[in-house]
Amino acid sequence: MSATGNSRGLRLPLAKPQPDVSVFIDTLMGRKIPARPPLAEYLVDNVIMKPVLEMMGRKWVDTGEKEEYMGGQMDLSKESRELINGFLDNVIAFWTAVGYDFVRVEVSLPLPAVSHVAKDTAPVEGEHNRAWQSMTEGVITTWEQFEKYPWPKITDSCFYMHEYVCAHLPEGSGFTSCHAGGVYEHLSRLVSYETLCTMLYDDPALFKAITDKLGGLLEEYNRRLLQFDKLVAIWQGEDLGHSNGTMISPKAIKEYFFPWHKKYAAMCHAAGRPYFFHSCGRIDALMEGLISDVKIDAKHSFQDKVAPVIESKKLYGDRIGLIGGVDVDALCTLPLDELRKYVRHIIDECAPGGRFALGSGNSIPSYVPLDHYLVMLDEALS
Repeated sequence: MSATGNSRGLRLPLAKPQPDVSVFIDTLMGRKIPARPPLAEYLVDNVIMKPVLEMMGRKWVDTGEKEEYMGGQMDLSKESRELINGFLDNVIAFWTAVGYDFVRVEVSLPLPAVSHVAKDTAPVEGEHNRAWQSMTEGVITTWEQFEKYPWPKITDSCFYMHEYVCAHLPEGSGFTSCHAGGVYEHLSRLVSYETLCTMLYDDPALFKAITDKLGGLLEEYNRRLLQFDKLVAIWQGEDLGHSNGTMISPKAIKEYFFPWHKKYAAMCHAAGRPYFFHSCGRIDALMEGLISDVKIDAKHSFQDKVAPVIESKKLYGDRIGLIGGVDVDALCTLPLDELRKYVRHIIDECAPGGRFALGSGNSIPSYVPLDHYLVMLDEALS
């Protein structure tokens, strides 16, 4: 692969990328051991994409407030379509030019909840906000609220972005996606984490009813996703852990949420696609069930102080793929020469035998220094 070259002395962005999504999938599925591990990422913040695209001579397309409505029942007027298409053209160009064999886009159904927004404290250009969900305020805490909640309908407009990406992928590239947010994640958004914990014991029937409503919506969503022939995997996010353990008891997770993920995995396998699973935190107590019962094909999200990828490869690498592994704290804070050595050590330990793709341990948020992100990729491509 040749590169454009830049003032940082890196090979990125690539001048003539040659994506091959079959290498990405075959490596994680244990069917191929490539000369170097493929690259993979769950999400990359717009703040990171913008300067890379400008290096390529592309103009950034600012979706502004419309980005909030780019999922679900979006505005598909001619003006909005042109804006969305321009944004997606840039997304496709970015993922391809930095060496990924696929493009990943995820969209959520409109599921309104209580959220908080504040100005991003990362040193970024222009206005940039960060949002998080309320831990104490839920919009569904009673049966009446459950019945009156504006549950979304799944329509063709929910998949406008997916259809556009699949129709404009470069030769050799593929598409990975999922419903943005899993069943547990949206349950905790709708009822709040605090209420979720008490509802599990005070009103388990309501807890199950909301869970199953969400699970059914995601089942239908995934059924529609699997109709896209360019979709090579569903890579589902479902944050079930924190640094010391699971968000609720492993027993409750296995009872209420595993059946849904088992169903999604079976749907993928029946369609000839793998089911990749993203979860932050310490979920050791869930891993055997995820592998043997749910039947995930790969696991993503690793933190050095919680679940180091090198140790996880030793534990699970003969049964599932491992994605990522570059701890986000290390990615942000290590000097560049040390970061290269750190990335190379992960590759040296995890690449032998295949079933490994290199990327961050979680995602690329706005506060990751651009040079650090590019050095990680550059070392992996060397």
